[in-house]
Amino acid sequence: MSAPSRFRAAGDRAAARLRKQAEWAAVAAQRRAAHDLAYQQWSTGALAPYRITRALDAAELYGPEVDIACGAQEPAVDEWEAGTRYPSFEQLLALAALTHQSPDSFTARDGDEDLDLRDTTMWCHISKAEQPRWRPPITEFTTAAVEECPGTNEYRATHLF
Repeated sequence: MSAPSRFRAAGDRAAARLRKQAEWAAVAAQRRAAHDLAYQQWSTGALAPYRITRALDAAELYGPEVDIACGAQEPAVDEWEAGTRYPSFEQLLALAALTHQSPDSFTARDGDEDLDLRDTTMWCHISKAEQPRWRPPITEFTTAAVEECPGTNEYRATHLF
């Protein structure tokens, strides 16, 4: 004997609600895992300055507005691109949101293609006298930059007992 239809409908709605909650939980778990991976990569100093440059160029973002949106003061983002200042994790997350990229897209990868600086906005920051001395892309941050950024493994090793 089957249950009355109003109870079956209520059961179907409850089951649909549970399925939706399970889907949301799975998406949240994937986001947490991606966040944790990005944090692990960030904390080891694995960001690549030229990937920041490439993301900003692709999104056509320039100037002090980018610094403000990332919670930094001018010229912080320029220094990130130059590899002389390492962004905090919160700044990395803001940069990722601003450029519509995942935070781990800013890490160096094996087999990365060369980036020609002459095709980026950083070329405008180089004076005409310095342009002939152009060098290949900046693929890593200086050790001092990573050591000075609170939260990184290098910072912990050099500043905490």
